[in-house]
Amino acid sequence: MKADRGQIEQVILNLAVNARDAMPRGGQLKIETMNADLDENDARRKRYVVPGPYVMLQVSDTGMGMSAEVQSHIFEPFYTTKEQGKGTGLGLATVYGVIKQSGGYIWLESEIGKGSKFQVYLPRAEGVTTEPARKQPSLIAHGLGTILMAEDEPSLRK
Repeated sequence: MKADRGQIEQVILNLAVNARDAMPRGGQLKIETMNADLDENDARRKRYVVPGPYVMLQVSDTGMGMSAEVQSHIFEPFYTTKEQGKGTGLGLATVYGVIKQSGGYIWLESEIGKGSKFQVYLPRAEGVTTEPARKQPSLIAHGLGTILMAEDEPSLRK
């Protein structure tokens, strides 16, 4: 896929944080990826879809889910279901903007009491990347080490 790495990390983080918030008593968060081909049938079912090869990122949770009314506004800037001081309403609007800017699509399926599933489709890049390959960090053989986490939001830090 051709997309900015930092922006895609932000997409995943925003979707994961929202999933966490939807599961105040715990639950299951799943992040999945796969290659997908959208075809003419997909284009008929979903507006604006251009058939072709995509990379699909799916983030799902077993949280409280969303009503149809909430779903109809979920990507709007400054729309939030969180209490005052707990959210800005910019997370999912940012996610939507990044996905659209990258030439992709995002769809939401949700049902009250059954959780939510976001599916992100980004155009699949064919051929060789022009970015130099990054050396993967080696794993610590004995599981010893220190992880430094810097986060100014107390609930995320916890």
